[in-house]
Amino acid sequence: MLSIIVCIKQVPDAQRAVFDPKTGLIDRSTTAGIINPDDLHALETALSIKDACGARVTALSMGPPPAEEALREASALGVDSCALACDERFAGSDSLATGRVLERAIKKLGNFDLVITGREAIDGNTGHVGYQLSELLGMPLVTRIHRFHIEGNHAIIERLYGHEYQKIRAALPLLFAVGRNDNRVRFPRLADIGACAGTDITTLSMDDIGGTEDEYGAAGSPTVVVRTEPFGHRRTRESLAGGTGEMADALIHRLKKHGILRY
Repeated sequence: MLSIIVCIKQVPDAQRAVFDPKTGLIDRSTTAGIINPDDLHALETALSIKDACGARVTALSMGPPPAEEALREASALGVDSCALACDERFAGSDSLATGRVLERAIKKLGNFDLVITGREAIDGNTGHVGYQLSELLGMPLVTRIHRFHIEGNHAIIERLYGHEYQKIRAALPLLFAVGRNDNRVRFPRLADIGACAGTDITTLSMDDIGGTEDEYGAAGSPTVVVRTEPFGHRRTRESLAGGTGEMADALIHRLKKHGILRY
């Protein structure tokens, strides 16, 4: 049976986030946490493999104790076990230090045939962690996945990027980075939502995964945030005059001008 681990992150709900006007930072004490949208698609990828050919799926997250809520939601969706890398010494980690924590947590939890992450998180939008995990684990990374299936110890993957198509056969273990356009996410059943409250979650500290304090948190993070500031979108209204054909031509011209249409 395949063994799959999915890295998920609890992020602030960007649609309801409240920002501190002085610092420009999200007030996490008043903002609800959700599973990062791309990570829901990573979970769906793992669960679709489980449905198709059988697999044991583990959800792994790094964060403070409230991140357990995201893991319980993953449990309701159908994962078999959950683990949380949680330690005050991990606080303030940038994507590199986060990748280091996840890599060591994955190795602590065991050997996996597939490691699946979301493409990027909405609270940072760096898209780094999949690539960093690939390097740290010494595992090939596959992105832009259109379709795939597992054949023995290999994955047959169809990739789409722009106008390019690629079909590859890659030996397991592999790392997939999945985005929100790669599949459709399932919804948990009400019975599973109720049952997930009692989910057992394995907690991993720095003492469990190894390493030293200068490798994690702010001390182990080369990224420096120089400044943050809130911004807003301003919309203007524009009317198109003329007949139906003239308005259609004018609309196409404007869409091309702004790069929305390219042909």
